[in-house]
Amino acid sequence: MVKKINKYAITLLIVIQILTSCSYDRKLARQFIESKPDISLLVIPTNDIIRINMKDDNLGDDTVGMEEWQIDSLLLANSLFLKNISDSVFLETYYNSFFEELEKLNIKVYTEDQTDSFLFMKSPAYLLNIAQIEIDEYIKEFKDSETFDDFVYSKTLPLNAVSINTWFEISRLNKVKSARRVFFAEDEVSDNAYGYFSENLFSGQVSYKYFLREMETDDIYRKCDELGEKYAGYIFDYIMNSYISANFPADRKRKYYMHYKRSINSLEPAYENRFILME
Repeated sequence: MVKKINKYAITLLIVIQILTSCSYDRKLARQFIESKPDISLLVIPTNDIIRINMKDDNLGDDTVGMEEWQIDSLLLANSLFLKNISDSVFLETYYNSFFEELEKLNIKVYTEDQTDSFLFMKSPAYLLNIAQIEIDEYIKEFKDSETFDDFVYSKTLPLNAVSINTWFEISRLNKVKSARRVFFAEDEVSDNAYGYFSENLFSGQVSYKYFLREMETDDIYRKCDELGEKYAGYIFDYIMNSYISANFPADRKRKYYMHYKRSINSLEPAYENRFILME
């Protein structure tokens, strides 16, 4: 009983420490949100998708004497998903979700044909260049293991996977010392495997049973819809955290990058729910 109490006390202490240490971040983040800032964003989207099939070990000697572009074409033709993805459906789904979420976050979006009027904005304004979108197809491993009678049984299954990689360039308009910053985001769609080991009580033989839900092209489009909303939120987080940094007490050091969940109006440390800053 004492051990349980100690365990709960330690957990509570950790939670209190996290909440206390990010109180300034949270306070300023909430202040930023409740002020309903007038934010303008000029978005320059890419209209191209780079496709890379990384399953090159299936080609054998077929590539002997080929140019690099010929190998790439052969890999694309032999892909399971890349060859079937429609650029127009992919980008329309991605951008529609992205712009819709920006609007819900009260960010006024400008397009390239509105550049002239945007350049004279006096309110906080940002330039966003969606510089590159890349789709990679590859094989990933699903590994499972369990111990029976001190012996470890393991099973490895190959799964088809596709990663969607996006590079964003962000800069502040009419801001001295505002350098362009490059961010990266990656997400994955894959086959979904669930399995378990089973021991025969009579023979002692251990077998592995599993269920495999194979991914489809529509899963990639659904992921696009999800990512558009997710990355729009990351853009808001970037602007919000810029505000927090600019107004943070000089005698204190920031510990947490804050993440805003618009759907439930909550704030929390972002941890991995953020863009990766490219050096």
